[in-house]
Amino acid sequence: MKDIVSGWIELSGLPKFTTSLFPFILGSVVAWVEGYAFNGPVLAISLLAVFLLSEFCFVLNASSIYADLNKKGIDVGRVEGTSTLHSTAISGRFNAFVKGHITVKQADIGAYLCVVAAIPLGVLLQVHFKTGYLTLPLGLLGIFIAYSYSRGPRLSYHGLGEIALTTGVGWLTVFSGYYLQTQQVSWLPTIVALPWVIDVFKLKLTRNIPDFECDQMINRRNLAVRLGKRVTASLYAPLTICAWLAFIPLLVLDLGVPYIFFVLLAFPIFFTAKSLMLIQTFKKSLIKTGSEEDTKAFKKSLTKEQIGRITKYAFSGMILIPVALILIFVLTLVLPPL
Repeated sequence: MKDIVSGWIELSGLPKFTTSLFPFILGSVVAWVEGYAFNGPVLAISLLAVFLLSEFCFVLNASSIYADLNKKGIDVGRVEGTSTLHSTAISGRFNAFVKGHITVKQADIGAYLCVVAAIPLGVLLQVHFKTGYLTLPLGLLGIFIAYSYSRGPRLSYHGLGEIALTTGVGWLTVFSGYYLQTQQVSWLPTIVALPWVIDVFKLKLTRNIPDFECDQMINRRNLAVRLGKRVTASLYAPLTICAWLAFIPLLVLDLGVPYIFFVLLAFPIFFTAKSLMLIQTFKKSLIKTGSEEDTKAFKKSLTKEQIGRITKYAFSGMILIPVALILIFVLTLVLPPL
């Protein structure tokens, strides 16, 4: 049992939970800044539900990829008992499987149990706390996106995974956090979420590059595989600029936020700029010829350390977007008007 628990934790990839919890909190904070009352119990219960659905998504995705590799007869590889294929902390965490701490079946059962635990929380929110008629539909949409990403329609295998993840992690989290506090449908959370939405899509698209060969092996034709590494890397700069430009509408929202507070946006901009410089260096090393030569150029130009640096700065810049916005709106709430 101890091995199963440790394996489950390793598969979960706990740092990734910030990508769903922080934007959900952002949506709630936006509601409070707009004048709606703080509802602590609703926030606590809904955060637990978001956590469970995130577990469902992350673990199911990892077990799906590992199972597909086994079906193809592909040796995942072992180095001192750990996985070396697709182990870039990007999409799959296979070490728990390779070490034998947990099986695919056990991981799947645990993932589905997370959904079983989350559904009553949604019912409680809608029926008891009266959070609005969209509460359960929003939760079911989250379940569908998490499931269909790697199972059922297998959206991530057909070039739709990036869009599904952007919808779920980028938009749905912020909108749901706002809706459960207000019971109102508004464009406001979408406008606030726009920089985050764009950056989620950008990072999801780019971080598939290190897993390019693995995804090809299992016929996982995501956008990176369809577009190729060079085109995928070329999209990083324009998407980064679009995310920065999406901050501009926040300056004109009538939420009483002092302009000086927006200086906190310098933190996500700094880290995304760092990752942008690194990815530009990588892009120059890629050639325009066939996939085999492209692969050789990629492996020659990027070390694991370089991949790690790009991922580190890109992820830091992305997650600092909701963090910075939360701080901006919280300061607006707690400090007297300037």
